[in-house]
Amino acid sequence: MLRKMHYGIKISHKGFDVIDLSKQRSQKPPSDKTLPHLLSSLALPYLLGAKTQVKRYEIAAALLPSQSISATMVCLHEASTLFEDLNTVVVYIRKCGKDHKSHQLWVDIRNHIRHAVREEYDRENDKVKNDRAQRLSLDPKLQINIGFDKDAIKVGETVVEIADIKSYLVWAENIIAEILSKAQKDGYFKQEKVVSNSGGASG
Repeated sequence: MLRKMHYGIKISHKGFDVIDLSKQRSQKPPSDKTLPHLLSSLALPYLLGAKTQVKRYEIAAALLPSQSISATMVCLHEASTLFEDLNTVVVYIRKCGKDHKSHQLWVDIRNHIRHAVREEYDRENDKVKNDRAQRLSLDPKLQINIGFDKDAIKVGETVVEIADIKSYLVWAENIIAEILSKAQKDGYFKQEKVVSNSGGASG
């Protein structure tokens, strides 16, 4: 039985019209004017996810004094998911032509957690691994070295304040809002209001 979902996202492959997939569009790549608003739209769910993960991390970190072992494991999970989201935001924001002093740090921490804790550590290129270890001041005798506190995450000798992550997310959100506002002004992006059965409008 087919089930229709009322909410979601569709993005067509190049050359197809997302409104009517039977229509083919020009094979020309998107212009510099249209690409940023598409990329920033794709960044937005991961930015919102990162904001949620910060809150989840803070909740888990608050339990560290009373439930040290289980709370540490939860903090590792929440930090891992947080930096996965931050890494995705970095990719899209950079493609929009914007960079931030923390971008390489977010990528390094994400990759340290991903490759050291998960399944890919032994398959990783030694130079890439060593360069990252140097940037994070990791002890070469340790495969992973990560610590948690209520207001910070420490990877190797590198301390990331939760306040700095929050500040970055505000910066990234402003970048996305600015791009979408310009795209709307230039006619590349449109927000529509849906008229309810009662005749009112909701946005």
